[in-house]
Amino acid sequence: METLHLNTTQNVSLEFPVASIADRILAWLLDILIMGVYALAIMLIFVAWLQMDAEIMLFLLFLPLPFYHFLFELLFQGQSPGKKMMNIKVFKADGSQLTPGSCFVRWIFRLFDVGLTSGALATIFIIVNGKGQRLGDFAAGTTILKTSRKHTFQQTLWTEVEENYEPRYPEAEILTDQDVQLIQEVIQTTTGNNRPDTYIQLLSNTREAIEKKTNTTAKQSDIEYLRSMVKDYNACHRG
Repeated sequence: METLHLNTTQNVSLEFPVASIADRILAWLLDILIMGVYALAIMLIFVAWLQMDAEIMLFLLFLPLPFYHFLFELLFQGQSPGKKMMNIKVFKADGSQLTPGSCFVRWIFRLFDVGLTSGALATIFIIVNGKGQRLGDFAAGTTILKTSRKHTFQQTLWTEVEENYEPRYPEAEILTDQDVQLIQEVIQTTTGNNRPDTYIQLLSNTREAIEKKTNTTAKQSDIEYLRSMVKDYNACHRG
């Protein structure tokens, strides 16, 4: 399976599997199914309520559908319902935040490399490119990666804290949810049997970024320091 390294805003490189063509096609078919159900529902409502103006029905039917992918990817951080069900997501290839402009460029090119060619051009470009990018992704600087995780976002942030526990690093309070999620991703990536060859450097880079942000130092090992930061963050923000 092809993988891609993304550099986060903390200059930490994380590795994600590139979404397969099968995943993307299934996500596209699921989205087509959802759009078809929506269109059928609007037409049934029109038949049931004959007093509805035809212009209103056409507006409700045809205006949202062409913008389906653009709106969902813009409002739901790179995921349409089909992508969410297939655990794939649009990312910026450089690891930066997905922007409205990138979503718009992907949507414009979709009309050509997916719509006019029934996905044939997109499939060819993805195979040749090797980075999960169709023509629209290449133009927008995006890619689609596999995002399946064993835990939800909130579960990833949470860790058990004893009732009388006092934070070792009170400075952890200034960390954001995204910082803690990154730490947990790194910890999960660098433990177990499938850890990358660069896991020592990955831990070190993450620790350096967190030390710089919180202005802390410690004699703990990198992974123990990062685990302490996650625990202290939870302690600082517990109800």
